[in-house]
Amino acid sequence: HNRVSLIRGGVEYFTAMKDIIRQAVRSIQLQTYIYEEDETGEEIALELINAVSRGVLVYILLDGYASGKLSDSFIRRFKDAGIHFRFFEPVLRGNSFYFGRRLHHKVLVADAQIALVAGVNISNKYNDMPGEPAWLDWAIQVEGASATELYKICVSLWVKFTAEVNRIISAEKL
Repeated sequence: HNRVSLIRGGVEYFTAMKDIIRQAVRSIQLQTYIYEEDETGEEIALELINAVSRGVLVYILLDGYASGKLSDSFIRRFKDAGIHFRFFEPVLRGNSFYFGRRLHHKVLVADAQIALVAGVNISNKYNDMPGEPAWLDWAIQVEGASATELYKICVSLWVKFTAEVNRIISAEKL
């Protein structure tokens, strides 16, 4: 009960990502390792902000180390738009060390029905830029029951308590 497609990284991947975000009507879960504040990151940020303006619930979970260089103003734009944003945090962190958990996911799930699972981060390095082809990587786009399971995994990572997971899932009337 799944429809699966192989998607090449670069412009093909980011076009699919933007299409999925634009078609979402209830929710978006985005979890990624690297999110950079560059042209590609800005494009995706605008799509996510536009989704919220359409009434879509958007949750972004980023690795606290690999995406930790995002500016406060960039993050504030997400939060001010109504996006639920947080970092996946380590056990211990200091100015010169980072010890503990990391989030290597590169997952986008919309409406618990369609998902992208990739090796692609949100960065110009992974996009086809003028005169600079993308770092070669691949993604799987899945529609159906597997997307629903990915959604549940994303929600469970977002929250710390089972009651919160159930509240989010029931709010979407799955």
